[in-house]
Amino acid sequence: MRKLTYDETPDSLEVTLDKEKSRFEFYGKSLPENCNDFFNPILDWFTEYMKEPNKETIVTFKLDYFNTSSSKKLLEIFFRLQEIHKQKKNVMINWYYQKEDDDMKESGEAFAEMVVIPFKIIPY
Repeated sequence: MRKLTYDETPDSLEVTLDKEKSRFEFYGKSLPENCNDFFNPILDWFTEYMKEPNKETIVTFKLDYFNTSSSKKLLEIFFRLQEIHKQKKNVMINWYYQKEDDDMKESGEAFAEMVVIPFKIIPY
């Protein structure tokens, strides 16, 4: 399966999706001009990954900010991860937030309530 990477920009996340190395990471700010253009390849990647996922999938989110349209796309990613979890595979989301960023902590907690996946909310 091909690796998918995006470099961080002022408006978009750094993304690494690498099945072979078990690296699934999202960093930075997400306010892309066209959310579909940015997230659809990521969603397509996870749809393909769902067919033959690794035994363990640990996904790291260390976001500084995301807009409303990005939050909808993040939820779609979580739903795909939930489907993998239903296949009896180990799935874990590590949601990092800066200690003083209550909004990002609360966003992680809200996402954790919307899906049935182990979800760690981790301050740094």
